[in-house]
Amino acid sequence: MYLYLIVYFLILCNLKSKTELIYRNMLRIIILTFLLLQSFLLLAQPEQRIFNATIVAGFNASQIDGDNTAGYRKIGLNVGARAGVILSKRWETSFEILFSQQGAQTQLVRGIPRAFNCQLNYISVPLMIHFKDWEIINANNRLYQRFWFGAGISYNRLMGGFIDDPNGKIFVADITGNPFKKNHVTLLADINFFFTRNWGINLRYERAPMNIRENMLYNPHMIVFRGLFTF
Repeated sequence: MYLYLIVYFLILCNLKSKTELIYRNMLRIIILTFLLLQSFLLLAQPEQRIFNATIVAGFNASQIDGDNTAGYRKIGLNVGARAGVILSKRWETSFEILFSQQGAQTQLVRGIPRAFNCQLNYISVPLMIHFKDWEIINANNRLYQRFWFGAGISYNRLMGGFIDDPNGKIFVADITGNPFKKNHVTLLADINFFFTRNWGINLRYERAPMNIRENMLYNPHMIVFRGLFTF
């Protein structure tokens, strides 16, 4: 597994365009963080670990209040890694480093160009507290909790994106009137269900308590669905 990650990292280092450089830096952070977490885990025996590492991959269904559209129609990636600190049998804290595609769009009608499409690419760093319940002992006599209930806050850094409407396509970096804010925070609540000690799913609701454009109502929120693999 490490060999594949190293090869993938070397490929990313050869990307040259501006957009490719953004994705390269984003994926580099995720990969290096994951490798560091795995190194810590390998140093501890399973029964002694107070840390864990999880790969997360799924999608956002998002919308923005203030853009004259409605419905969670904008689908985007939500991928990255999560590190957990085990506080007790029932409680755990975690942070994640994610690539998260958010935005909004109007409904697609066959034969008619989409009237509005906004895509925003973020590096997101959620900080969460989890309460765990429904204790299970698997075939290897390892204990785990099936349900995790979480709440927290996330820092989001805008890496790029665009708005496409009847006036044409414009990248967010080129918007001068009511520009997008480079940084904002969101509030989160989620639930995790583990089928086994390693495999699970995550359902999350996330909303910004602030506008993400200067002097303009532009308030994003989204539903997130992801698969989890915990080491």
